[in-house]
Amino acid sequence: MTEEYVSNNDYRILTMELLGEILHFSKSGRLIVKVENRGSQVKSGLMVLDNREKRIGKIAELIGSVNSPYASIIPFVQAKNKMAGLKVYFTVLGKKDFFFKIQKKKEN
Repeated sequence: MTEEYVSNNDYRILTMELLGEILHFSKSGRLIVKVENRGSQVKSGLMVLDNREKRIGKIAELIGSVNSPYASIIPFVQAKNKMAGLKVYFTVLGKKDFFFKIQKKKEN
């Protein structure tokens, strides 16, 4: 018998902090956000949510100067044009449950 580490891919929100306000929808199809939280936790790949924890998109890259950064977000939502002025939050997701699965080796 062998033990194999398997996850059930359920995720939960570990932290949710203010990212900033959506400024506009760019020609490239991304949402541009003025970053208000300049902490080191803001980075590419983080999930972006609204105040109701609805997934808005994912941070593609940080642009601009270090003192005044902007986030370029790949949107998951359809009504991108009506989102200007919306406060959005970034989140770090973590796995909810982990479990071990026991597999029996097949003997031929």
